[in-house]
Order: sequence, then C-alpha cells, then structure tokens
Amino acid sequence: MRLFEEIFQNAEGMALTRCAFVPNGGGYFEGVKAVGDFSPERMILYFPKECIEIEGESLSIGKYCDGDLRLQGKISCVRVLVADGANGANGANGGKTSAENVGGGR
Repeated sequence: MRLFEEIFQNAEGMALTRCAFVPNGGGYFEGVKAVGDFSPERMILYFPKECIEIEGESLSIGKYCDGDLRLQGKISCVRVLVADGANGANGANGGKTSAENVGGGR
C-alpha cells in the first residue's frame, strides 16, 4: 500500500501495525500474522509485536491474503494489546497481553 509507505517513511525501521478505518465500513490491516477469536461482535488480529482487539457489529472478513486483511462491518472499538514478551503473535509468552491504547467506544 503506497499510502502507508509514504506515511511511515520516517519510522526508522520500526515494526508498525498499519491500519485504516472506514466510518461504518470496516477497516484494512497490513501485516496480519494470524486471526484469533472471531465473531460478528469481536475479533483479534495478531501482528509480530502486538495484537489488536476489535469490537463492533456484523464483523466479517472480506479478504485475507498475504498478511493483508479487509474487515467488513461497523467497528466501534479498537484496543492495541502489547505482549509482555517479544513474540506477541506467537504466544511465546503464554498469551499474556496488556492494553496499551483504547480507541473508540460505545
């Protein structure tokens, strides 16, 4: 995604979770390593160093290919969960996470 490349060009090699949200239309996520819990109201996406918990209505996966995921539905809340260990997506730390940021809400 060229837009992300331009936005994050000054990130100095940091591993960043890249996402974009469409009001009442879902979102786009780059670098997804795995999809965790999934229901029409809740989804967890795993990335190399963190995971994201998404809450909403009528959530569904529109497309998931080569680490890019298109989420359909109405997103009402997004929480970034940072793993206590170095490998959040792999569960090497026993799956322990802590909430870092909260966006949205009902």
